[in-house]
Amino acid sequence: MQLDVFTLVPHAFAWLTEQRPVATVLGTELDLRLFSYRDTTPLRAGQVDDEPYGGGAGMVLRVDVVASALDAAYGGTPEHRVIALTPQGRQLTQDVVEELAAEDTLTLLSARFEGFDERVVQHLASDAISIGPYVLSNGDLPAMVDHGKIDEWRREQSRRRTVP
Repeated sequence: MQLDVFTLVPHAFAWLTEQRPVATVLGTELDLRLFSYRDTTPLRAGQVDDEPYGGGAGMVLRVDVVASALDAAYGGTPEHRVIALTPQGRQLTQDVVEELAAEDTLTLLSARFEGFDERVVQHLASDAISIGPYVLSNGDLPAMVDHGKIDEWRREQSRRRTVP
């Protein structure tokens, strides 16, 4: 499975890819690729946020920034599933983990600030998922939870197929 994570803080995932014991456990069944929104932002000075479209408090990750990142990685909106990690999404349950783990390729969109410009969820993501009924400071922790649960389930299924 290829799991692509788009984030403002790719180095937050370093322990998943660089720590020898963790990297060994991950093996080759799950290809984790990290992308930074700042690397492809169409705005000056690495800007990625703005006031919410239509008004509201706080700052949100801009739709053009997310679209630019997806375009740079895939040449446009990908054909595979793109998941926006947001408290407004459907709850991550074991059934949802199994559904996601069945995908060959999966993209997770992580945000900070007050989340995404709503147009990201409406037009660029094929689904929205929440890891719980609470708000975190960013979407990196939900991306790590999703990654861990999907990997765990896929490994368990692999073990069941090899044990007589």
